[in-house]
Amino acid sequence: MTRTHIVESERERAFLTSTIAKRPLPFQAEVGPVVRQRSVAANARLWKLHELASEVTGYDKDEMHEFALCKHFGYREEERKDLFTGEITMKRIPNERSSTKDTKKFAEFMFTTETWYGNEFGVWMPEME
Repeated sequence: MTRTHIVESERERAFLTSTIAKRPLPFQAEVGPVVRQRSVAANARLWKLHELASEVTGYDKDEMHEFALCKHFGYREEERKDLFTGEITMKRIPNERSSTKDTKKFAEFMFTTETWYGNEFGVWMPEME
């Protein structure tokens, strides 16, 4: 089982140190800076934006999300064979996903997507209360 602990006080450091000391060898540990993931509210805002864009473009919100990922992070093309028709098509695969981004990188993705949707499709997020 993998656990992530964010240590923000000396008390928490002492607890984690004693917990590690009790672990049987061998084990793996990783220590690094705290990386904050996007909030549930930020994620909801992104999907609301995709929903608004889907109403204008005719694509569904999942397709809009894939387009935005490709536009922001770049993409690679892969051949796909249709299981029913056998037709070969090219599919764009985003180089990165937004779900793995910290708050700063996610905010950059959100800004790029909002700017693109606004300029290209006239889709703007309404002011949130």
